Amino acid sequence: MKRESLNTAKKALIAVSTALICLTACCGSEAVAQNIVQKLVQRESSSNTVSEPKQMLRTGVDLCEPGLSVNSIQLATSLGLLPILKDIEVLRQRVAGMPNDGSLERLNARQDLTEATQKAMLIVQKTNLDADFTIAEIQAEQMVYTEILDSYYDDRDRALARTNALSFMSNGALWAVCEGLAIPTYKHSQYAISSGITGILAGIVPSIASMYTLKQVNGKKKMSETEPNMLAKLFDYPTNIDIDYPKSIWDFLNEVPANEPGKKTRREQLIDGWVADANIHTFNDRNSRRQLDIITASAPHKKGLTIETLEVRTVMLQKLTGEIMKMKRMLLELDMAIIGEKQCVAYDEGKRKHVSSTAGGGKLQ
Repeated sequence: MKRESLNTAKKALIAVSTALICLTACCGSEAVAQNIVQKLVQRESSSNTVSEPKQMLRTGVDLCEPGLSVNSIQLATSLGLLPILKDIEVLRQRVAGMPNDGSLERLNARQDLTEATQKAMLIVQKTNLDADFTIAEIQAEQMVYTEILDSYYDDRDRALARTNALSFMSNGALWAVCEGLAIPTYKHSQYAISSGITGILAGIVPSIASMYTLKQVNGKKKMSETEPNMLAKLFDYPTNIDIDYPKSIWDFLNEVPANEPGKKTRREQLIDGWVADANIHTFNDRNSRRQLDIITASAPHKKGLTIETLEVRTVMLQKLTGEIMKMKRMLLELDMAIIGEKQCVAYDEGKRKHVSSTAGGGKLQ
């Protein structure tokens, strides 16, 4: 086994060395050749390996369970809501155990319960607004990128249509001339040489046009802008007041999910998913300064703003929105605990009875 691994390593080393020698001969400079080879091999081993990505970071929320999911309890702890939920449970039990006689003690207990409930509701409401605040900026950026993408698509389609029209017309015209020259006349029985040359051109010109369309299909390439987006902070780039995250959202993204102990934070898992996604093939190295500069729109790069760049930004922002929206599933569960529909205890996700609910109303056991 070790011998096979050693042979594989030797073959890889020989291949890289051969490529370096060839590139040195072509480029005329060993430094330039080394830079090209480094760019070719500088990508993460897990990059673009998942062709059909699936959902990540499941919340584990089950509305049929009487308790709370561990992720919801983690969120409640992070928001400072967990002690209030426990107080609400105690106060609710205390009020329920008192006789409904209108005594001062019962009135005080009900007032304490109302105040605790309102305080908890305000925390949930603010966190909901924090999520909406973040998603609003993300959607505004997506609208801008979609508008630019539409213009790029339109320009590309027009360019392809012109090239294809030129290819078809030149092919037809040249072949018409070729066949016309092949018709014998009274003085000149046949223009064989001229006809042959024209026929060659009739094949070459459309072929060149077809090859050119392979370049045009990528669309325009412009200097990338310097207008940081909501992806910037995820990659530790500088931010401004417009693209900063509320504390509750940022803490949520930087926590390790409670149902996945020992793993990476949500932010790290999100980036891992982007790197592994084969549909985001232009992002394959989280340490590549050029890739991150262009994706986060933090620094200008020549030919950095392309259709592929805009598509990658849009997909990444959509996935980021999806992960932030999952907070709302947990907030609903916490809201149910506030109004007494759930208890402030964690249930074992591995032993849940209610796996799913069917449209007919039957619960699968």
